Amino acid sequence: MPRVPLLLGGLVPFLAVSIIHLSVKLTGLVELDRATKAIAIPALLLGVAIVVFVGRVRLRTPVAVLLVAALVLSWLGDISLEFFELGLSFFLAAHLAYIALFHLAFRRRISWWALGLVAWFAGLLLALWPYLGALWPLVALYGAVLAYMAASASRGNALTMLGGALFVASDSLLAFRLFTPLFATPPEDVLIMGAYLAAQLCIVLGVLRTAVPRPSRRRSAGTAT
Repeated sequence: MPRVPLLLGGLVPFLAVSIIHLSVKLTGLVELDRATKAIAIPALLLGVAIVVFVGRVRLRTPVAVLLVAALVLSWLGDISLEFFELGLSFFLAAHLAYIALFHLAFRRRISWWALGLVAWFAGLLLALWPYLGALWPLVALYGAVLAYMAASASRGNALTMLGGALFVASDSLLAFRLFTPLFATPPEDVLIMGAYLAAQLCIVLGVLRTAVPRPSRRRSAGTAT
């Protein structure tokens, strides 16, 4: 597990961009909103790189690859969501990467509370049904994958579980914003995006807890001799 000061230092760029982005949303500056949104996840990736390389820790290679893949796919979803089907497809792929990551990085079973996601999925689909039209198969598929991602997050630790729950909350509110007249004000948009950014941060921190120190070169050389 990386040291707390290192985590905070490495994540300063992401936290700064997130605060600026959420503040911009309240002002209605559309172009600046898009620009800061587009660099939020890259700033989080930069934070992961700082923690790993400066802190001299390592994640198992498949875990690191899946984490980077999930974040890159999320970023692609962020910048393409105005083309709804394309953006949703990127987020769908990101959730699949997270599912694989949680099953690879953690050994615990899925928590019993994940059963509640079945009721959430049924209730959300029922509430949105009159508004979905021809998009219902894609939205239903996305909701099912999102629910299983959140359930899989319970295999990890408190941070990954919180990240999965925040992802469900953010995407649920976003669905109502996109398909219904609800949650259409700037403060509600800030709430949705804030939950999303917090979800990504929690998942990253939860995965970084599995990092282990890299062996020093001196120790490796001593072992070789």
